[in-house]
Amino acid sequence: MKILVAYSGGKDSQASLIWIINQHGTKNVEAVFCDTGWENPITYKHIIDTCKDLKVKLVIVKSKKYDGMVDMAKKKGRFASTMARFCTSELKSIPFIDYVLEQKEHLLIIQGIRANESASRKKMQAQCTFFKYYFEPYNDKGKTFTYRKKDIKEFITKYADDIFRPVFNWSGLEVIEYIIKNGQYPNKLYYQGFKRVGCFPCFMAGHQEVKEILKRYPDRFNEIEKIEEEVQSSFFKIDYIPKRFQTGFDKKSGKKFTKACDIKKYLNGKNCTINMFEEEITSCSSYYHLCE
Repeated sequence: MKILVAYSGGKDSQASLIWIINQHGTKNVEAVFCDTGWENPITYKHIIDTCKDLKVKLVIVKSKKYDGMVDMAKKKGRFASTMARFCTSELKSIPFIDYVLEQKEHLLIIQGIRANESASRKKMQAQCTFFKYYFEPYNDKGKTFTYRKKDIKEFITKYADDIFRPVFNWSGLEVIEYIIKNGQYPNKLYYQGFKRVGCFPCFMAGHQEVKEILKRYPDRFNEIEKIEEEVQSSFFKIDYIPKRFQTGFDKKSGKKFTKACDIKKYLNGKNCTINMFEEEITSCSSYYHLCE
C-alpha cells in the first residue's frame, strides 16, 4: 500500500505528513504538492526543506491544461471568485486526481483538513474514501463529481482509495504545537501575519493579510495590478472595499467593482477603516502567536 500525503506547505498538511511518518515511517510515503504557480517563494522552499528533513519523497504535480494561476486567468479571461472557485479544481484537485489514477496499487490518502475551519469541512469525516463524492451527492442538489468518472469506476474495482485526516479534530494551535514538538517549524509566512499560506495571495484573503503583502511583498501586489489590466477582471472580491472607493466599471452590467489599485489606496489611506471583527486581534502580527 502506498501512502499519498496532499502537501500544500501549510501547517495542517505539514502536521499530517509528520503524523503519518511517525506512524508508518517513510518507506511507502509520498508528499504530493500541487503547484499552482502562485505560491510565495517561502512556501516553495518550506516544502522542499521539510520533506528533505523528514527524508520523504516529494512529488510535484501541475495542471496539464494551464501553466499556473496567471495563465489560467488569461485563458479564461477572468479570475476565480467565491461563486466560481475553479482555481482549486483546475490547479489542485484535477492534478491530484490524475496522479492518483496513475498509481496501480492500493492507496491511503492523507489530507490536512480540520473540521473547525469552515461549515463545509465540519460536515466531512475524519475517515472515508477519496472518490466518495463521485457516487453520492456533495450538496443538497444531488450533484456528484464527473471528472474522469469512467476511469475512477475502473480504478476502485481494483484498488483501495481510503482517506484519513489525522488533524480533523485538532485546533490550529494544537497543529502548530505538534509541528514544533516534532522538531520542525511551521511555514515562515505564519510568522508574518498570514492566516493561510496556500496561494499568494488567495482572492479570499482578508484585509489584514493584504496589508501584510503591501508592506512586505509590494512587487506581488504590483503584479496583480498588471494582470488585472491585461485580463480586465478583478482579482479580489467585487465588494472587497466599500463602493465609494471602487474605480472599476463593468460596461456589461453597469456596476462598479474593486480594482487592486483601489485596495492599495484604501488600505494605505489615512481614513482606512478595517473591520475589527474580520481578523482576530493578536499580540503580534502572527495570527497563531508565532512572532518574528
